[in-house]
Amino acid sequence: MISATLTHSRTTLPLTWRFWFVAPMVVALASVVLFPTVYLFWMSAQHWLVIDPDVYFNGVDNYSRLLFSNDLWQSIRVTGIYLLFSTGVMLAMGLGLALSFSNAAKSGWLRVLVVMPLVIPPVVAGFTWRFLLNGEMGFIGAFLLPSIGFEANMLANPTGAMASIVIADVWSRTPFIFLILLAALQGVPRELYEAARMDGATTIDEFFNITLPMLRGAIIVAVLFRLVDAINTFELIFVMTKGGPGRSTQVLSIFGWRTAFQELDFGQAAALGVLMLAMALTVAVLMFRRFLRSAEGR
Repeated sequence: MISATLTHSRTTLPLTWRFWFVAPMVVALASVVLFPTVYLFWMSAQHWLVIDPDVYFNGVDNYSRLLFSNDLWQSIRVTGIYLLFSTGVMLAMGLGLALSFSNAAKSGWLRVLVVMPLVIPPVVAGFTWRFLLNGEMGFIGAFLLPSIGFEANMLANPTGAMASIVIADVWSRTPFIFLILLAALQGVPRELYEAARMDGATTIDEFFNITLPMLRGAIIVAVLFRLVDAINTFELIFVMTKGGPGRSTQVLSIFGWRTAFQELDFGQAAALGVLMLAMALTVAVLMFRRFLRSAEGR
């Protein structure tokens, strides 16, 4: 009787009251998402230099100057290298850890240790790895690497700096990939593996014919979240290298910071923000479509 009363009240609730119930959520969402986005687009079409008191509409001038800037294409190249290596290593390590822990009966404390880097803020992770890789007093940079014959300061040369931020990022974000893949792996029916073993399948056969196909959707989702997150990575790289040495680790977010707070060109920095938003949305849409096709194929 109570359920019938609730159903009747829900169906007879006036439309205006339903609107007022969801209005706070709509207002909050518009405040934290819609307004900053609209303001960003507005800024990108303004001539806004801190050293110039005149702020006026200049159309697509910020975008045209940005697209013809060598720094933009350098930053896109660096971002692509960073995304390729960090995402690839994260996916391989996350999948390996998920497979290692999927059948472990008593591995609760080990899982806690593996996931622990995920709760450490990127700023703290950046400072930690910066000190570890320091060529003068860091344990890795000043003692461990020289002991095996590697004398170069990793943070002082372009290749070493890129490798350093990839290592720090992989250490910090791999647990996220691990959790997604572990949850998906535990949802794979055990009967599939039992039937494969009865047919004489090896471990490698099980991996390529059962595990990978069943994890395809989870892998796509993990890579999607990772790519969108990596495009906006700022704190860890800023703390470790600030885009240096030179421009060797200047990803798009660091380029935006330099444009806004060193060159004091807020208009062009906003235009870069719009381009980064378009890139992130494009990646998200492509990966989401790929996920839908994968789900339909399954």
